[in-house]
Amino acid sequence: MTNKKYIFLSLATLFLLLSSCRLNTTSNLRSGTTMPDVVWLKMTLDDYEFLGDVEIEVEFHRYFGVFKYVNTINGEPVSISNRNYVRLQGRTPIRLNPPVLDRALYKAYQEYPEADFLMPVMTTTEVQQLFLGRKVTAKAKIKMYKIKK
Repeated sequence: MTNKKYIFLSLATLFLLLSSCRLNTTSNLRSGTTMPDVVWLKMTLDDYEFLGDVEIEVEFHRYFGVFKYVNTINGEPVSISNRNYVRLQGRTPIRLNPPVLDRALYKAYQEYPEADFLMPVMTTTEVQQLFLGRKVTAKAKIKMYKIKK
């Protein structure tokens, strides 16, 4: 029995030593890129088609400055089980203030699904101070554009 253990350990050690020895070959070749350093795309307002504008609205309560309870989104009661978000992306993410307006932005997407991009033009926030909290109504005006073909 010890002879079998000795043979097994010897083979395992041999395979371990052989598997750890490998040959790495790297070669450095000079190459150049064929990609341009700068690419310019010149577009004017004549290249865009204005589809329309949408007004979105969110009403929520904030208690103790920490807890937030959303009452209505675009005039409709909030469904806890169904959450739809639209996040605007540019070179960096475009944030609407307050962030709960991302949920209301879904209305703009539903009204104009063929729009190529959305442009938030104006946001207004109305704050009503309450005892140990506040009632906030946030509105935003969104313009919808499509690139002409």
